[in-house]
Amino acid sequence: MSVLVRNQGALSELKVKFPEAFFCIGDIKNKVDCERWVNETLKRWNRIDNLINNAAMTGPTGKLEELNFSDFEETLQVNFLAPIFLTQLVLPCFQLQKKGTVINLSGGGATAPRPFFGPYGASKCALVRFTESLALEYPEFNFYSIAPGALKTPMMEGISKTSADKIGKEQDEAIHRMKYGGDDPKKAAQLILWLCQNQPRILSGKLISAKWDNYLEYSLNNPNIPYWTLRRVDEALIKTLSKTDGPHSC
Repeated sequence: MSVLVRNQGALSELKVKFPEAFFCIGDIKNKVDCERWVNETLKRWNRIDNLINNAAMTGPTGKLEELNFSDFEETLQVNFLAPIFLTQLVLPCFQLQKKGTVINLSGGGATAPRPFFGPYGASKCALVRFTESLALEYPEFNFYSIAPGALKTPMMEGISKTSADKIGKEQDEAIHRMKYGGDDPKKAAQLILWLCQNQPRILSGKLISAKWDNYLEYSLNNPNIPYWTLRRVDEALIKTLSKTDGPHSC
């Protein structure tokens, strides 16, 4: 396992927890750091089987008129452009190996409006849509988006400390999750591990919810329909969906 770590202070604890892993200090916003991480990983193992794009930031919150545009740009850089750049870096390796998997973590706002979190929602929506496109551009590889759920994380803690005047009811929801616990992070970990081990081709390009989706059953049904993707619900889609008894989450 190879990990790009921005917080050098967390390194000693990570090394104790994962003694066999390689940790590379760097910032995902820095292209040189990303290139160094990929090159160092290849030096050690001479291959890259899976890329998991987990790093993200909440970004500026509030109405558009209140946002600092530089902060907006930084959010797009971290949540969307950096994962795509890393994917571009590992593609030559995948092509030599004739196999490879990319897993992008989606987030709240990718599939529905998220007022006061516009930069975050837009960046995650872009990442999910680009994942769909990559799955069609490179059908020989696997590209997945996963929704891990509302986890109790430092990001959630930051939201809980943001004024309700800026983000409305989301502050109360975040406070509740910090106090009583969010969704089970093991479900997201299990989904990621299952995708890496099984590489289900039928799920490539899909957005899979660790909390809600029965992905084991779905992968066996082999439906060639636009479930678990970003789509406008129109007459054409309704006709397609009416022809099957498969999953019904869009």
